[in-house]
Amino acid sequence: MNNSIIQAQCVEMKELNHIFIDLDYTKEKNTNFNVYRSRSFNQKNKKYLQLDEIKDALKKADKSKLKYIYLTGKNSMSHPEFNHILRLCLTYSSVTIFSDGGCINDKKARFLKRVEEEGTNEIIFKIFINHYDEKKNDEISGRGSFRKALHAITSLNKYGFNPILVIKTTRKQIKEFKDGFIELGKKFKFETEDINFSFLIQNSESENIDTLIPPEKCNLDCMTSRILTKSGVYNCLSLLNDYRGRSGANLCDFSKKCYLETEKCAECRICGQQMYANNWS
Repeated sequence: MNNSIIQAQCVEMKELNHIFIDLDYTKEKNTNFNVYRSRSFNQKNKKYLQLDEIKDALKKADKSKLKYIYLTGKNSMSHPEFNHILRLCLTYSSVTIFSDGGCINDKKARFLKRVEEEGTNEIIFKIFINHYDEKKNDEISGRGSFRKALHAITSLNKYGFNPILVIKTTRKQIKEFKDGFIELGKKFKFETEDINFSFLIQNSESENIDTLIPPEKCNLDCMTSRILTKSGVYNCLSLLNDYRGRSGANLCDFSKKCYLETEKCAECRICGQQMYANNWS
C-alpha cells in the first residue's frame, strides 16, 4: 500500500512588481449592489478599503521595483474616493483599471484623460466582456452588459485610451473570439490588435492535468503580484476571498510562498503566463 501524500506544488514570489487593490465592498450574504450604495461612507464599520488604508499600504511597498498598480472590483469606479485613490496610485506607477464599463461614459473618459495628463504615468483600462455577440454575452453577464462595455470602450477610445478587452474563454476558442472581436472593432471603429486582448483561459473537460506547464517554466501572477483587500492580502485575483489564496494581513507581513492547489491554479498553468497582470509579451 502506498502511503505517500500528494502535496500541491509550491511557488515562491520573485519580487513584488504588481499590486492589485480591490475596491469592492466586503462580500456579504446580501449581494445587492444597492446595499453598497445606501451605506454611509462615514460609518464606523466600513466594509471597503479607504484612502488612508491604501496610502499606508503603498508606503510599505518598494517603489523602485513597482511596475503597475491595478484598481479592481466589478464596481471599483463607484468607490466614493475613487478619484483620490487613482491620483495617489499614479504618484507611484502607471495604473490599470479593471471595469465592466458600467461607470465609464464620455464625460468620465474625458475627466480621466485630464487626470492622466497631470503626471507622467499612464492609465490603462481593462474592460470585461465575454463574447463578441451581444446575445451570447448578455446570457453570461446579464442583460445590457454588452452595450455597457461597448459604450465604455468607444468612449475611452475617443479620448486616446486604448482599452484592453478581458475575455474568459478556453484555449481552443481563442482564435474564434479574436476574429470575432476584430470584426466588432471594425464596425465600431476601435483598435483590436494583439495588445488589446487579454484572455482568461478556463479549464475545459478535455484538458489533461499532466499536460499543464510545470511551475518552474511558468510566469504566474502569484510570482510577482499580491492583492490588497479589506480582509487581507491574497496571492491571486482568482482566489479573492478564498482562504487557500490568503497570504497575510498587509503588504508588510505576507507569505512569499503559495501552493498551486486549486482549479484556478491549473487554469493559470494552461498558458503558463500572467493572466491579470500586464504582460506585453
